[in-house]
Amino acid sequence: MTVRAAAKSASTPREEEILAAAARIFREKGYHGTSVRDIAESVGLLKGSLYHYIRSKEELLARLFEGALEDTIRELETISSRDARPSDRLRDMVSAYVRAVTDNIDAVSLYLREWRALPAPQLTRVRARRRAMRALFEDVIADGVRAHEFAAADAKIAALAILGMCNWLYEWYRPRGRLDAEALATTIADQALRSVKR
Repeated sequence: MTVRAAAKSASTPREEEILAAAARIFREKGYHGTSVRDIAESVGLLKGSLYHYIRSKEELLARLFEGALEDTIRELETISSRDARPSDRLRDMVSAYVRAVTDNIDAVSLYLREWRALPAPQLTRVRARRRAMRALFEDVIADGVRAHEFAAADAKIAALAILGMCNWLYEWYRPRGRLDAEALATTIADQALRSVKR
């Protein structure tokens, strides 16, 4: 989900700079509204020089998605498998996901707006990752229903609603806003729990 995760596969600091710039500009202008020239100029390169680092805008988008969601899914897997009450696990999962979104707002915005523009092989992988993350939330919610902590009639719908609430942060979250990222994570985790509690 993160530019940091995507940049791990980049071999030079210059490539990392290009990836970060592309994520920012794709967020501002949209994938289709961004030209290779826009990206090149933002990092002080001529368009032709940028092709030393990338073959095409499509390849750049694909590279941004390399590792997308991986770090977040690993953290959520760790939390979901803990020996703890479902309500505690769900609270911590929502908090972790909110922090991932707020820490990487450009990458999240790109991911949520432009994932359908990926080439078919990468799109297939991204869809699988999205399903895997949703399944983690579904499973914990289902555990909570079985333990009589949650009253959700449909764990899948409840998981989608919670993820939607977290994902929508990319539209309105501002780092200098009224709540800092940690307070926001707590507030949204509390709201998520209220949405499924008995």
